[in-house]
Amino acid sequence: MLNIATLGPKDTFSDLATKQYIQAIQAKEPLQTTHIQYYATLSQTFEAIGKHCQLGVLPIENLSEGYVQVVLDQLLDTKLSVISELLLPIQFSFVGFCEQISELTDLYVQFVAHGQCSEFINGLEGVQIHMTQSNIESLVLAQKKGKTAGAIIPQHALSQASDAKLIDNDVTNYRNNQTRFLVLSETAQARIQGKEYKTTLVVNNKQDCPGVLGNIVSAFALQKVNLTSIMSRPTRSQIGNYHFFIDIDGHQEDAHISAALTEIQAQYDVTVVGSYIKAINTNGNK
Repeated sequence: MLNIATLGPKDTFSDLATKQYIQAIQAKEPLQTTHIQYYATLSQTFEAIGKHCQLGVLPIENLSEGYVQVVLDQLLDTKLSVISELLLPIQFSFVGFCEQISELTDLYVQFVAHGQCSEFINGLEGVQIHMTQSNIESLVLAQKKGKTAGAIIPQHALSQASDAKLIDNDVTNYRNNQTRFLVLSETAQARIQGKEYKTTLVVNNKQDCPGVLGNIVSAFALQKVNLTSIMSRPTRSQIGNYHFFIDIDGHQEDAHISAALTEIQAQYDVTVVGSYIKAINTNGNK
């Protein structure tokens, strides 16, 4: 049995991403049985990987909101490996349990979803905003609150809000909104020849050396390595001292990437979080 940790309850976007990954597993291994273990927070989900579950599926980046900081911070100091990435289209709806929008007093919204639906939320007047840990929790809390409450929920969860009086089917800021998810494991995955890869790594600037970012970029540029993203995160040792979370195209075993990493590792502490098959973006520009 393959136990997979993800953010619950059922029907969160994390749950959808996990089920998408399970379909890919079972397409290769039809006899593989799986079980999804739901956790209340992203931190609890991360901590369960390698303890209670062999794998975990976590959101790492949204098209409009950027990186999910709580997950990013966990990756900065982990022994887990990224073994896969998934891209999931993300669209949100508003459901209200009042007869008119003017009667709305309380809105429940997941903390990451808030930024992705900020245009709609900012247009509400006199409404108290309640942040939640998951989108389905938002719906449950709004239903409990009653006729003056509303929630931002995934479009695919509208069937669970049949008692709603008001529905706005799409309140997402961007029509082509999507989130990238990472699949993490204690064990790195073997390379498959002929596949396009991406590598995630962390450069730890513990010594607070000057010119770190310039040296990193120069090392990759010299070897013609394509950097797809760089995100700095504070080391929490002193103001102005940062670690760097980096995504690059290619596998860590590729000769030009290996050469660049060797140069960087001679100066800084580098952790390769994983090399994994690059997800295909099928979202387009709808």
